[in-house]
Amino acid sequence: MTEPARMLVWADRNQESMVERSLETGLVGIRSIGSPDDHAGRDLSDRFAAPQTTDLRAALAEGDFDIAWITARDVIDRPLREAIRACPRPVATSTLPIDPVMDLLSESDHGMPARFVPRMRQSRGCVSAMQLLEDFGRIECVHISMTAGQQQTSPWALLYDAMDVVHALLGIPDEVFAAHAGERSLQPDVITGITGHFSVALRFPGQAAASIVCSDGGGTWDRRILVLGSGGRLMIDDDRVSWTLPDGATADAGSTEPAEETHGVGELAAHHLKRVLESVEEAEAPETIGHVLAMCESARISCLTGQSEVPAQIIGSILS
Repeated sequence: MTEPARMLVWADRNQESMVERSLETGLVGIRSIGSPDDHAGRDLSDRFAAPQTTDLRAALAEGDFDIAWITARDVIDRPLREAIRACPRPVATSTLPIDPVMDLLSESDHGMPARFVPRMRQSRGCVSAMQLLEDFGRIECVHISMTAGQQQTSPWALLYDAMDVVHALLGIPDEVFAAHAGERSLQPDVITGITGHFSVALRFPGQAAASIVCSDGGGTWDRRILVLGSGGRLMIDDDRVSWTLPDGATADAGSTEPAEETHGVGELAAHHLKRVLESVEEAEAPETIGHVLAMCESARISCLTGQSEVPAQIIGSILS
């Protein structure tokens, strides 16, 4: 067995369990750990018997690790993005930048210099499903459900993950209509502190449709995709895909059963971090990142206005 990858971890206090689950895989280990809150950083350092990192940007510049994992919420501002771009080692994140999307889209990498993990489209179940699509035929309807606990990720990050899948399956929608629910309402031009639940409906050319539900109020990690079309039904989760034909028979979906099933975001992140480090997961094209962020921004604006929004307007004005 190869040595665990040495991680620089930047986490919130309530993410201790998630980090611990990543270590239990044996794929990663902690070189150093820190937190936006210095007291939390000391507690995490004591908990994992690892040196405390107090200055993330300085630690990224030193590069004394194999891969960095930024999982603390609401920390990736412009100076940190610059530090990530200059870092000599791979940097991954489970959160999104805090600046308004329209500002991010003006940057060459659209504000996403770190690799997003665990990306659903790179999961074992979704990779297997993508290999079936040529035989599956026309995709007519997609539904994606992604729920987690507040200690795991934000609904904004889950929305990005879900939109990334929708974009891969159906492209750019004609219209997006979305609603947000929860105790804390969305604020115009404010990305930090987003919590609660997103419900999104998307209409595509050619009578295709998609819907998304994302929430950090689900308590535990769960990502599922339903694809309906001429080939019947695909059911996809992080580990596997099943294919039911229109007549009710089960099609051969190939060898999708993993040797060891994953059960949470910590384990999933460890697998993805290792794959990023080994260059198994290729970096996303900036154009794709821009399109997905534009779709997310359309959903956010729709939540605020109560009207449907057109992602092509953002894409045309900013990304053309």
